[in-house]
Order: sequence, then structure tokens, then C-alpha cells
Amino acid sequence: MKKSWTLADVLDLEFFLSSDQELIDGGGDEHLAERDREIYLQIRELCGRKDSAETRACLLRHWLSRRRQQFRHESGGTTVLPGGLYQELTRICGWFIFVLALFLGWGGAFSFLSYSGKTPVNVSFYFLFFVCSQLVLLMTLLISFFARHLIGGDSLPIIYTFLRKGVLHLAGKIGRLPAAMDTHRWLAGLSGRLRRRHRSYGLLFVLPFFLMIQLGGIGFNLGVLAATLLKVVGTDIAFGWQSTLQLGSETVYRLVRAIASPWSRFLPAGVGYPDPDQIRGSQMVLKDGIYHLTTGNLVSWWPFLCLSVAVYGLLPRVCLLLAGWWSSRSLLRRLDFATADQHQLLHRMLTPRLSTESDREELPVQEKGEDKPVEEDVVPPAGGRVLALIPDELFDDCGQEELAELVRDRLGQRLERCLRINHEAEDEDVFQEIQRENLTETDALLLLQEAWQPPIEELFFFLRSLRELVGEKVLLSIVFIGKPNSETIFTPPAQQDYQIWRKKIETLGDPYMHCVRLVNA
Repeated sequence: MKKSWTLADVLDLEFFLSSDQELIDGGGDEHLAERDREIYLQIRELCGRKDSAETRACLLRHWLSRRRQQFRHESGGTTVLPGGLYQELTRICGWFIFVLALFLGWGGAFSFLSYSGKTPVNVSFYFLFFVCSQLVLLMTLLISFFARHLIGGDSLPIIYTFLRKGVLHLAGKIGRLPAAMDTHRWLAGLSGRLRRRHRSYGLLFVLPFFLMIQLGGIGFNLGVLAATLLKVVGTDIAFGWQSTLQLGSETVYRLVRAIASPWSRFLPAGVGYPDPDQIRGSQMVLKDGIYHLTTGNLVSWWPFLCLSVAVYGLLPRVCLLLAGWWSSRSLLRRLDFATADQHQLLHRMLTPRLSTESDREELPVQEKGEDKPVEEDVVPPAGGRVLALIPDELFDDCGQEELAELVRDRLGQRLERCLRINHEAEDEDVFQEIQRENLTETDALLLLQEAWQPPIEELFFFLRSLRELVGEKVLLSIVFIGKPNSETIFTPPAQQDYQIWRKKIETLGDPYMHCVRLVNA
């Protein structure tokens, strides 16, 4: 049975990908390639070989399982992974919020229902505090949901939307700060990572907070119901209604019957809600007091109040909890695992390592009818068209055949065309030519860049414009070369130059854009 992804799995995957990026920054490409290829050789029979989201998800899941085993072995089982920490924290926070809300509901209802025997509990105030307030929140949530659904956008309640937009806006502002100080560089990188994760996973990291709020709502309503029922069962409590407005008992009855319509078919008047006589007999008049009111009429309101809390308070929270859980599962099922980091990982897994595999490979006698797997049949993902964008000053010296071979070795992609660019206004012609290509999400763009040149704002404006042109999920690889020599322009970039560029690119927060050394030192 295929195991579903969880948010803890996604967190662990991102943790390992971030750790791998640190090794890549330090020049550990070869070590990662050997490690990931070794893992692939152990798991390749467990997944299909067709390039699809299902195959990528299968490979990454088994890779994650092996990496967790390696991590536990290397750490001696003393270090907790982010996924495990997340599960533990959400479990603790969920129970804490539920219990806290339960006691808040209990305490609020218990104190509200204090009855000294002189003045009955006002039904209107009870309904206003414990039912109407929740209905207002529910209607606000539904209106914001449908409004954002109609105009196109994330289907989040307003409060969650404002919170998310505030964090992302702050991250964007931080990302534009001058990078003259290490603190600013770190904050700019952090803002890029936040926006990168948001664009990769959308609401997936927001839904847990939404679910916790619903748990709190469930706990609050259960507390209100428990306190109300305990008061009804354990004490002599009376309910009544009054109004300065000249409202007749028939008007109140029609209002109560409308509110009780969800359960009135099963629990009719006199059982699930007061009948006209009981409503008339529980009306409090200031000058008359309560001594003329009968007990039967004064206690007829509690089923209506409890059912109102259950139907209009508890039930919507349960439905929202189930809807949030289903949405989270749906988002996890729809993950395509095609971001730049994941693409590079899959490329390392699927690329044969001749220097190691040839020494390790054994040649047993092949049994009859058994076909030996052929490594060349495995095609890396993102196998669509690749367009290379070559700066004007490099285009004439760029050997396209040599570039195509390097791109295939480093990225696992097949180069189709090379276009000359300038990063200036005349690049509108290039944009039009790219637009005519009708790139899909399986295609990719490649930008050749000299790492020894400083990052300039014009280039980043070009990258943002390019992203708007080709769409959100077209893979964009920025491949770096060093200073050219007399023989070739394809030289290894300096480590410091590459790291400066990668950290600057990271501030863009684009999960489908990555930096690659075209040639290793």
C-alpha cells in the first residue's frame, strides 16, 4: 500500500535538502552524487522508471527513509529531526489549546449561569455570548472564503490571510535591505527562504494553525455544553427572556422556531425548544417580578440553548476541522516534487557513477529469462526542451556542443537552443522569442553567468521579468563559470564568488530557480 506524505515528511525533506545545499556550497558535490546514487541503487526496483509526479514522489520518499536512517545512525539517535519535532509540538500545542479552550468555555458558562433564585438567567444574553458571537466568526470566515475563491486566491480566512501577507511583506522588505552587514545578509536570505517555502507549498504550512484554532473552538463549545448541562442537572436554575421593545410572545416563538429548524423535525416544540405557552410563561416583566412564573416554563429553555450551542457552535468547528484536515491531505497529494532542489537531487540519483559503480559491479551468471536492467533507460526528470540564454559578451566564444555536454552532465537536461541576451531593453525581442516557444512546466531555461562579475540589480530585474513571462513552475537554472582562459570560457567559478551569487539569488524566494556550477574545480 502506497504511504501518503505528511507535513513531517516535507519538513524532513526540506531539512535534508538544505543540509545538502550547505555541502554543495562547500564543494561537496562529488560526495553527494556518490551518496545519492548509492541510495538509488538500493531503491530503484521499488519505483517505476517513468518520469511522472508519482515516480518522483516514490523516489524521494524512499530516499528520505534512507536519509533518516543515516541521520539516526550518525547522530546516535540523540538528535530529533524537524519532522519529529513538529509532530511532537503540534500534538502538545493541540492538546494545550483544546484543554485551555475547554476550561475557558466551562468557566465562562458556569459563571454566566450563576442563579441566586431571584433573577432567571437571561436567554438573550446567553444566546448572544455563546452562539451569536460564534455565528459572526463563522459568517466572516465563509464570506472571506467565497470572496477569495471568486476573485482567485488562497481560500483562507481573513485573519490568516492578513497574518500571512504581513509576514511575507516584511520578508520582502527585509530582502531588499542593503547587504552591507552580515545581519542584513542573513535576514535577506531568511526572507527569501520564507517566500520560497510559501511558493512551494502554499497553505500547507498554514493549515496546522487553522486546525489548532478549530480544536480550540471545539474545546470551548464542549466546555459551554458541559457547564450548562451540569448546572441544569445539579442545580435548580431558571431561564427567562425580557425586552424593552414591545415584542409579543408569538414573535419570539417564530424566531425561536426558525433558529431550531435544524432539529425541530426530530425534537418538536415543547421538547427541543419552548412552545408558545412556555415562551409566554417565561417572559420577565420588571414590575411584576418572577413569583408569578411557573417552574415548567422557566426550565423549558435549556434544551434549546444546548442544541443551539451544539448546532451553531460545535458542529461548524467539527466540519471546519475535517475540511482543514482534508485540504491538508489534498495539498500533500498534489505535490509535484519538481522544484529546483528536488530536480537536482533526482538528477544525482539517476546519473550513473562510472568511477564507483564499475569497481563495485559484480557479474553473476544471468538466469534464463532474466533481463539485466539497463542504466541508460533511466531518464532524469524535466526532460523537456531547454533554452540557454547566453550573454552577448560570451555568445561568440561559447561552444554550443561543449555547453550541451556540460549541461547534460551537470543538470541531466538536453540543450535545444541558445539565445543571445543583453539584460537590457532590447531583450524584449528575446522575450518575444521565448514567448513564441510556449514553454510548459516540463521545459526549462538556462542562464549562463560569469560568477566573478558582481550581482547587479539589472540582472535581477531581468530574472523577475523572465519569471513573469514563462510562468511559476518552469525550471530556471543559473549556471556559473569562472574567468575565461586562453583555451575555454568554461572554467570553475571561485568558491567565494559562487556563494555570493547563490545567497543573492536566494533572496528572490523562487523555488524553481537555482544556482549551479557548470564546471567543478
